[in-house]
Amino acid sequence: MKKNNKGFSLVELIIVIAIMAVLIGLLAPQYLKFVEKSKKSADVSNAQALATAFNVTFADGSIGSGTYNGTTGNVGHNVSAQWPEPKSTSGSWSVVVDENGVKTIKLGGASIYPSPASNFK
Repeated sequence: MKKNNKGFSLVELIIVIAIMAVLIGLLAPQYLKFVEKSKKSADVSNAQALATAFNVTFADGSIGSGTYNGTTGNVGHNVSAQWPEPKSTSGSWSVVVDENGVKTIKLGGASIYPSPASNFK
């Protein structure tokens, strides 16, 4: 007489679940690092867009030297700017403009313009 065994045994299911748990334990931190790195990359891209917008406004003569902070704000003579919401760190943008245009952009205290490579890797 043949015994008709269909399906998996309890031991086989436990082994598969254990293997999946180990793989998730190894891959989850890498995934979280990837997500954070992409957020930082978005912030650097936003900083470059902010610098471009400030430099264009500065070239038009609508903005003077100074430091501009916040998430939204008036940055000059009837010129308003919309700062993008920070993605990677808490805090707000800070843009320093001198007579030559944008000098630095900081996000939550970390300088991300003109050279973000030293702060976000």
